[in-house]
Amino acid sequence: MLIFDSGVGGLSILQTIKIVLPNIHYIYFLDNEAFPYGNKTEYFIIQRIISIIKKIKKLYPINIVVIACNTVSTVSVSFLKKKFNLPIIGIFPDIKTAEKITKNNIIGLIATRTTIHSEYIQKLIYQKSFNNIIQIISTNQLALIAEKKIRKIPFAQKDLKSIFKPWINLNIKPDTIILGCTHFLFLKKEIKDTLHLTSSINFIDSRKKIVLDIKNCIYKFNLQQTIKNNIFLYSKHDNYLTKIFIYLKRYQFKKISYINLN
Repeated sequence: MLIFDSGVGGLSILQTIKIVLPNIHYIYFLDNEAFPYGNKTEYFIIQRIISIIKKIKKLYPINIVVIACNTVSTVSVSFLKKKFNLPIIGIFPDIKTAEKITKNNIIGLIATRTTIHSEYIQKLIYQKSFNNIIQIISTNQLALIAEKKIRKIPFAQKDLKSIFKPWINLNIKPDTIILGCTHFLFLKKEIKDTLHLTSSINFIDSRKKIVLDIKNCIYKFNLQQTIKNNIFLYSKHDNYLTKIFIYLKRYQFKKISYINLN
């Protein structure tokens, strides 16, 4: 199984995969050379992901691809499924679940600009706005803050306040917030503190759904283990990379290696 993201956000998905499917081996590809995907064009993203899958398929016998990034999923999954003859599973902002849970019918959606402006999300927002007010925070900066937190690099509280200023000033805040980027899962506490929210706030993410999709896919296609060890790959030698190597120990990677995509 190949799991990839441009940053460490996808590790939040991997955490859940390890719990639900503890015996599965995996490759995690950190495309840090292209980080963040959220400020890239749709054309760049599609071409980049094609290169990643082709390159890793040549090196390893992967039989399923998990896109642990909402931005990439919203703009490329349908295209990639036609391009490759293997299961492609993506993660998407779960507006449908938020609609079922909200009590005040005010839903917050936080995602990258590329995700928010994708045709898929724009259509979904339009459909769900008839019965709900959907407040949107379109930000690429929040993923950078999440990366800093994982690497234990200080970040300014004022940056969070600047991002969430439109919501801080609302008379009635969303009671349900969709985390439309896997990086944001690492910042729940910071988001609650910045917005002065109570413990009753609902955070919606799609970890459980994507892992269920993976589980169903494995059984449906009777996919067998093709990778014998857990492998971590990255696309750029980076000073910050060394700061997460200690964090990676919990994932039991037997090999950590650089891959040149150029």
